[in-house]
Amino acid sequence: MSRNYSIDFFRGFFLIIITIDHFFSDDNIIKFFTHEFVGWVSAAEGFVFLSGLTAGLIYTYKINKKEPFNIAKAARKRAWTIYKYHFVLLLLTLVILASHFYIKEFWTVRFEFLINNPLAAILTGSIFRYQPIYLDILPMYTIYILLVPVVIKSFQENKYGLILSLSGILYAIGTCDIQLPFVSRLFPTPVYDTGSFDLLCWQLLFIGGLFFGFLMYHGKTSGLLNSKILLSLAVICSLALFITKLVYAQLESQTLLTWLGKYAWISKFSLVDKENLRPFRLLNFASLTFVVAFMASHYKKGLNFKPFCYLGKYSLEVFSFHILLIIVFKPFKEYSNQYYALPVTDSLYFYPWATCMLFFILLPALFLAPLIKNNINAIKLKSKPTTS
Repeated sequence: MSRNYSIDFFRGFFLIIITIDHFFSDDNIIKFFTHEFVGWVSAAEGFVFLSGLTAGLIYTYKINKKEPFNIAKAARKRAWTIYKYHFVLLLLTLVILASHFYIKEFWTVRFEFLINNPLAAILTGSIFRYQPIYLDILPMYTIYILLVPVVIKSFQENKYGLILSLSGILYAIGTCDIQLPFVSRLFPTPVYDTGSFDLLCWQLLFIGGLFFGFLMYHGKTSGLLNSKILLSLAVICSLALFITKLVYAQLESQTLLTWLGKYAWISKFSLVDKENLRPFRLLNFASLTFVVAFMASHYKKGLNFKPFCYLGKYSLEVFSFHILLIIVFKPFKEYSNQYYALPVTDSLYFYPWATCMLFFILLPALFLAPLIKNNINAIKLKSKPTTS
């Protein structure tokens, strides 16, 4: 199976956006255009969906071209690799926090448990009971990857309806914030921090990605991506939600949106809450994704931009490395913001030092992640005993 450079391109693009959003403060004029500017959609949704899409393509290929029994082994191996990255990141975060007083002081609130109880934090983090900021995405991927063999085999057996229905039910439970008694009995002890992503909700994006990856491998998406009717509906929906988002702050206190958010289901959050991937956010993502997918399938020129494709090819390494960069440099960015800021509007600013730090240090440093990985692999290969 040949490599799909369009997927690498978008994964690399999302990694750039994620780095910008994680690094810049909310009042930065650049972040205004990178964080949910086109609607209630962030790079996180796209990245999770593309991860599922990539897994769908790869494991469908494996189950068709290789022995079907090997895909479970391959999934466990990949999950173990992701888990190791998560665990090493947790250890390196502790080392970074302990190495510099100012960095430790800046992150005291966000990493309080790790700073004050390092051993307990490492132990609970190793079983995903402690997932502080930025360290909550890889545990989710580890769990989802383990489900891939079952899901792909079910798709192969034409059990689309069963899998998608189960995924929809789990999403409904999560997004409606329904409390399941048996879950609380399974985890009776206090949970320190389970991250910013509800597993039951966000699995819908990953399973959806798996399904479309499966369809792409079998060449069953061309009809869908050639439908101008669906494109028109997606464009209308995207524009409507974009306009609604612009005026949502004014509408929130007096319109139907508030009534729906309070009374439509068991929920104390809004219709666009990110943690539980609320319905408006999901609808916004689905409509925008279709528009982008339609355009990408018809106008592929430019989707092979090598820097983005390079980052996308090594997405696990780049994503992991960006977390360390954020933890190290964000405190100094905040420090520089206090002294030099150019007002653009009443609430938005341009920060020259932070911008220089991003474009001349952080973004170039992302390209080091693949080199570090390849060098480590080369050292491991040389250290292996040779057989005569």
